[in-house]
Amino acid sequence: MERWNGRVAIVTGASSGIGKTIAIALLKNGMVVVGIARREDLLKKLSEEVESFPGKFYYKKFDIRNEEHITECIQWTITTCGSIDVLVNNAGVYDETEFVDESMEHGKMIMETNYLAGCIFTKKVINEMKLKGIDDGHIININSVAGHYRAEPIKALIHNASKHCVTLTTDSIRRMLVNEGSKIKITSLSPGVTIKESSEQQLKSHPEITYLETEDIANATLYILGTPPNVQVCELTIRSVGEIMY
Repeated sequence: MERWNGRVAIVTGASSGIGKTIAIALLKNGMVVVGIARREDLLKKLSEEVESFPGKFYYKKFDIRNEEHITECIQWTITTCGSIDVLVNNAGVYDETEFVDESMEHGKMIMETNYLAGCIFTKKVINEMKLKGIDDGHIININSVAGHYRAEPIKALIHNASKHCVTLTTDSIRRMLVNEGSKIKITSLSPGVTIKESSEQQLKSHPEITYLETEDIANATLYILGTPPNVQVCELTIRSVGEIMY
């Protein structure tokens, strides 16, 4: 991780859960982290928590479903920090709504948050990397095992469909970059069931379910970034020992 010391990472969905833990891990390794989320109060609290860390933390409240906000976020980061070397597309929503009861607006919200926002962020960040001559940048898409298998649970159909889109698009972008001769890397990181603030009570009430901690995802992120320049982790799937959900 030494080569990333002082370099700049944007982490979306950084106010809680996996995004927060990834931001903390990057800061501990000396990176400059721009945390993006809708809940500014939680970002401010995180800023206070990491004040003594080796890295520097900036935060901004943005709605990633708004393309103008994404553009503003990227320009703000470049103006404030000078460049963007790493993008972690982590922001996402999980929902179990029966397909026949799913409204178009609700389904659209899931697809925009889990898939389209990451596409727009990735496109714009890659363009900025090229403009700045950054040929060793890295995009990490926090995906899910649900993006590789049939929809389980069935109620999470739209969520799982959005993650399948992430899987396909990540590999397509990787191929595009290879064809261009670029050394910018892109990785799909697909965790299994992960315990977060939103799911802690539910999972603990079902002791038969094994799960990952958010720290496990952060450690996987550090592993991906720590690979040498000639190595690309295209897809990394991690599960807890004993997980049988998919």
